[in-house]
Amino acid sequence: MYFVHAIHTGKGIRVVYQPQYDLLSRRVVSAEALLRWRHPRYGDVPPSVLIPMVNRLGLHLPLFDLVVKEVIEVLLELRRQGADVPIAVNASIDTVCEPGMADLLAAKMWDACLPTRLLKVEVTEDLPVLDELCLSGCLNTLRAKGFPLSLDDFGAGSATFNVLFKMPFDEVKIDGAFIRNMETSSHSHAIVTTLISLAKGLNLKLVAEGIENESLLAALLGIGCHIGQGYALARPMEREDFIQHQLARLPAMAMKAT
Repeated sequence: MYFVHAIHTGKGIRVVYQPQYDLLSRRVVSAEALLRWRHPRYGDVPPSVLIPMVNRLGLHLPLFDLVVKEVIEVLLELRRQGADVPIAVNASIDTVCEPGMADLLAAKMWDACLPTRLLKVEVTEDLPVLDELCLSGCLNTLRAKGFPLSLDDFGAGSATFNVLFKMPFDEVKIDGAFIRNMETSSHSHAIVTTLISLAKGLNLKLVAEGIENESLLAALLGIGCHIGQGYALARPMEREDFIQHQLARLPAMAMKAT
């Protein structure tokens, strides 16, 4: 199969980076690493097709390892240039619950002389969770080692709320579908407002996905959401473009000698 070959060779697979901004100051506060794969015959495969295929084939671990390796290289390059920007890597529940995963990730970061706070673990798999005790234990171990924890697609299903109250997440990301529909659907607007209030009540950081125009950005600021990502702010960037984007925003006095 083409994708199995791609994982072993890296051919056709790449990681792009979408910055996450403070919506008021437009300062980059973090970024998300996103997987891309170009099929040799059919071209770019959308994530909605790619990720389920990865999980179905049981390839989540080698793929996660590939993405983490790439992200660590980017974090190292940024740090050499004087920039520390946390980057989120997507991880399925099966990946998070893999025995020894927290130790393995911590070892990779320590070997690179990087603080674990710079690698955010973003749990992306559909809920409900079959083994809540296992997931809670694994997430607590990751958090104890200093990795920030994010819950993706917050509000997309009722099971999400049950897990949120039981798991040690630091951050939640509002499902982009709700954000994109805010201007045309009072229902979506009400859901986003409620989710923002809930996250604040739980003392969780909040990130809005899918901000595609300036009016959405203004609306989110108006209801108390201050961190977001989307095409209105920046499209996903190739590795070198992202690094240069970050370095260009550094004050000259903050630049370190390489």
